[in-house]
Amino acid sequence: MLNSDLKFNSEKANGKRLVLFVFGTRPEIIKLFVLYRELLKSEEFYPVLFNSAQQTISNDILSYLDLKFDITADEIPNRSSDLIEFISHILNNFNVKFNDKTEIRKQDIAGIIVQGDTATAYCGALWGCLNEIPVFHVEAGLRTFDHQNPFPEEFYRESIARSSSLNFCPTEISYGNLIREGVKKEKCFIVGNTINDAMVTLIREGKIKETEHENYILSTLHRRENWDKVSDYAKILYDLVRNNKTDKKILHLMHPNPAIRKSFYSKLNGFTPENFIITEPVPDYFKMLGLVKKSHMILSDSGGLQEESLFFNIPCGIMRKVTERPEVLDKNARLLPFEYDKVVDFLQYSEDYRKINTSKFDFTYGTGNTSEQIYKILKNYYKI
Repeated sequence: MLNSDLKFNSEKANGKRLVLFVFGTRPEIIKLFVLYRELLKSEEFYPVLFNSAQQTISNDILSYLDLKFDITADEIPNRSSDLIEFISHILNNFNVKFNDKTEIRKQDIAGIIVQGDTATAYCGALWGCLNEIPVFHVEAGLRTFDHQNPFPEEFYRESIARSSSLNFCPTEISYGNLIREGVKKEKCFIVGNTINDAMVTLIREGKIKETEHENYILSTLHRRENWDKVSDYAKILYDLVRNNKTDKKILHLMHPNPAIRKSFYSKLNGFTPENFIITEPVPDYFKMLGLVKKSHMILSDSGGLQEESLFFNIPCGIMRKVTERPEVLDKNARLLPFEYDKVVDFLQYSEDYRKINTSKFDFTYGTGNTSEQIYKILKNYYKI
């Protein structure tokens, strides 16, 4: 329901264009909050935050960023992993929250901003397109050219691009992907990635929380296409420590999915070495950034960690067949198969990388002004 202080009407908006920020996951709000602030202080736009409730987003994150949702969708009851059921639920919630009887009607919405490749972004773009509302895609043009890796995100990304009036691309590579797919040049802009806006802002505001852990390799694994590799991955980590292939401890953040947990522990026989620490995921994003920033290296299949590790110039072994972020492969990251010897090789690569690459930050994805660029492009789009 609406927060009591929103009370939208045309007089309060005072002629400003209402732009709906659609998100439902933690990475989305992290990558959108600087842009939201940019539009909030503007004289031309009236930004509204719509939470699709795709996942639970801690109120601590919002309060730490001085944000609160304006509208929150109903959570899907007894949610399963059925993608069709979930997408239907989100789309229906758009109709429930924005109609002729609600405080904000669909005809009041001048534009919809979606970010990335989530089910929420896909549904927001589809609903906007079908209602002839301009859609603006932040972090557009990422591709692996393989619908199974990552699944279903690759399909979502392609579909959002075709639904969008404007596509904001992180790099020349993502821009080129869209042009080759037939998206018109006038709809595509190279602006950098808003993750760097977030990192620069959080550092400036002193919001990254330092960790007490020392001398560790940070590890995560969660992607749907890797579920059948979880037990193999656990064995690789176990053997790295048991065979003394690293003098660092391994800090593995265990995903809450019961199937992943069961598979991970199946190869460990109830025993883990002292330097193999399995812990719960870190719900506090700002503590998680502290872990990333201080880690010696990272092993993960996470897309977000690829970007964050690059910003902090931390070597990252990507446990995937392909990546939609090829820029990192020319920098700090390598794609790794689920093979013990290949991971051991990456440990040595990581040591060599850190000796040569000593800079504190990497600005491949921008210097922190992506949101400002998007704001200016939106003004030009509306001719204001």
